[in-house]
Amino acid sequence: MEGVIFLLIKILFFTSLIPVCFLFLKIIGFGAQEFKKNIIYNFFILISSIILFSIFIYTNPHKKKVIVENNNIIEENEITKIVKKPNLNLLNPNYKFTEEIINTIKISTEEIDFEKCLEKKVRKNENITSILKPFNFSNKEIYELDNYLKANKLFDFKKIKPGDKYSLIFFKKNNQKPTYLGYELNKGSFLILNLENLTECKVQSRPFEIKKHELSGIISTHLWQAVNEQVESNLETEAVVSVLADKIYPWTIRFTHLNPNDKFKIIYEAKYINNEFIKIENVYASVFMHKNENYYAIPFKENLNQKYNDYFDESGNNLRNFFLQAPVDFRRISSKYSKSRRHPVTGRVTAHKGTDFAAESGSPIFSTADGVITAAKYKKYNGYYVKIRHNNTYETQYLHMQKKSVNYWKKKGVRVGKKIKQGEIIGFVGQTGLATGPHVCYRFWKNGKQVDPFKQNLPPSQPIKEKNRDNFNLKKEKWIKKLNEISYPDELFIDLDS
Repeated sequence: MEGVIFLLIKILFFTSLIPVCFLFLKIIGFGAQEFKKNIIYNFFILISSIILFSIFIYTNPHKKKVIVENNNIIEENEITKIVKKPNLNLLNPNYKFTEEIINTIKISTEEIDFEKCLEKKVRKNENITSILKPFNFSNKEIYELDNYLKANKLFDFKKIKPGDKYSLIFFKKNNQKPTYLGYELNKGSFLILNLENLTECKVQSRPFEIKKHELSGIISTHLWQAVNEQVESNLETEAVVSVLADKIYPWTIRFTHLNPNDKFKIIYEAKYINNEFIKIENVYASVFMHKNENYYAIPFKENLNQKYNDYFDESGNNLRNFFLQAPVDFRRISSKYSKSRRHPVTGRVTAHKGTDFAAESGSPIFSTADGVITAAKYKKYNGYYVKIRHNNTYETQYLHMQKKSVNYWKKKGVRVGKKIKQGEIIGFVGQTGLATGPHVCYRFWKNGKQVDPFKQNLPPSQPIKEKNRDNFNLKKEKWIKKLNEISYPDELFIDLDS
């Protein structure tokens, strides 16, 4: 209808141009006298043409107009169809994960039944069946979904665990069953399942950002405080503290005995998703000033196949003290770490979470690394034993010691809280407890879990190899220079009175 009206206005407008042309010819050709003779008629033609022209311009379909939509000003051509932005105002504002899924797969919000949409966390003992069964999913449908995901190596529903976030998105056309299921795998990715078309199921990675940080701090009470004053989140504070205390300097600096005004600098890269800290990706260099002595740390790999960085000081010495290969001299391994071993005394097949080193009775037992004694006593199956904490990551234990070790403990002060040096004698080989012959059962903990020490990627203690010395020196000079250019917090303020 609007098009027909506009066509009529257009015809009238162009028709009115003919008398207007004659009007101007009169003025030009015959002068004002001729114009004055029919002044009323001539003004009527002129005013009518102006009105028609105005109507024509106002209703022109090619002009742009301003539209205010969702508080946004949009300049839109009238003949172009206006594409509305997704309107998520009807979605529960707490359903951020659901909103992320909708925006990721670009679902038309007109199809969504917002009242039915759910976003929850997996409860204890909850599984995929208990999640989908209340929404009219049969066991067969759940079984087919599970098989499809396993076959395409997308996900195994057995890995669903309490606390994980999931979302159910319902469509208006069939709001008795969810059309989409979203499941957060971790901070970096989530699963999107199209329950009506399994071929569209996928794992979606979240975009991330890598930021480089040059951080410095001064100890006033403890390391956590010094780091936390300089970073934005507790998660990042924890990560930086862990890198400094557990990875770079655990054998060099005693972080339980830091002095006020000890200082540190560290250059690292951190990964962020949605401006939230995820983890430290890479450490370039650090220096820790403890008791007025600088401890530089430059990460370096001796070969390309090496999975981890070793940290070396400015002279190329490894900062990590090594563990001795065994707690006794002239030894042989009589029984390795095993998840299933027939016990020589009981005959039962059980896990043997230690390494047995056979040695002559009375042979000295050494601490394999520096640490603090946490136990020195007798237990029925362990016999006389010593346990040592080396840092927040590693612990070792030495079982079946000779009874005469007790006299040695008293003489040398081997007791709980005693500091022990690597290679220091802590007892003597015996066969107390559940043992068939003289040996020491050496047990090794990493992060609270007993592991096989010979299968751990424990860093070597050797200095930089000569063949790598030139490459290391180039890297060292570059990063030490950058570290020295970083100011400590107390150097950032200038005394204007001085």
